[in-house]
Amino acid sequence: MATLKAVIDGVDAAKPNAFDNDTKTRWLNEVEGRVQTDVFLIPTVDVRQYTYADDQNTVLLVDPPHDKLYYAYLTARIDFANGEYEKYQNTKALADEFFDEFVRWFARNYHPADAIREGIW
Repeated sequence: MATLKAVIDGVDAAKPNAFDNDTKTRWLNEVEGRVQTDVFLIPTVDVRQYTYADDQNTVLLVDPPHDKLYYAYLTARIDFANGEYEKYQNTKALADEFFDEFVRWFARNYHPADAIREGIW
């Protein structure tokens, strides 16, 4: 299971960069927010946002093997921020593919709209 720190450390090892952990945490909050609102259908007012100082050991919501979406998303954001737009196109496409793969898997297995309709969430 991926923690905030593990994702950031993993990306830093694979793609050294000059961005601080707070910036990378903000970027991971973007994709984690999408998981919460677009997949788990949590209202935006209830979306959990992390800070690196307080939440670095927090386990992120998406479990393996789908947690690869965090690594790909963070890599894409680094490419974009560095102005490496050709690399960004590739890493963003991969991040989108991983996110879509997780959405399809989750919808097949959990049917979140049914849970809301039945008052489970």
